Amino acid sequence: MSHTTTESRELVTYLQTHVGDLLRSVLYYDADSCELLYIRDDVADAYDEQERADVRRDMRLEAIEKSHQEDLYNHGSLNCTIRCFDDAIEMHFTHGELCGTAVALDGEAFAVQNTFVGACLDIMNEE
Repeated sequence: MSHTTTESRELVTYLQTHVGDLLRSVLYYDADSCELLYIRDDVADAYDEQERADVRRDMRLEAIEKSHQEDLYNHGSLNCTIRCFDDAIEMHFTHGELCGTAVALDGEAFAVQNTFVGACLDIMNEE
């Protein structure tokens, strides 16, 4: 399936409806361009242009590894990677080696949404 910004824009609408103010940003990129589809004001203020360029570069590098990851693990196509930080959750939907959508949510999004991953994180973070 060929991915365009259309699906990513639909994802922005879905996330705004389901996670509201916990949505930090949504970025779409392909071989020729990169488009910030949504960014919350405080998140925009927290990153300068060089830091944004570094994030875009990281997303592209991760997408290049998609086929390697699929070959390494006998699980089928790699659809998404999720990174959980203290203050944010990063989801990267790789559509191919040159195309993807990156989503950032506030760290508490999994807990608020009562997700399986959120419950696992709570268990692992118990002291």
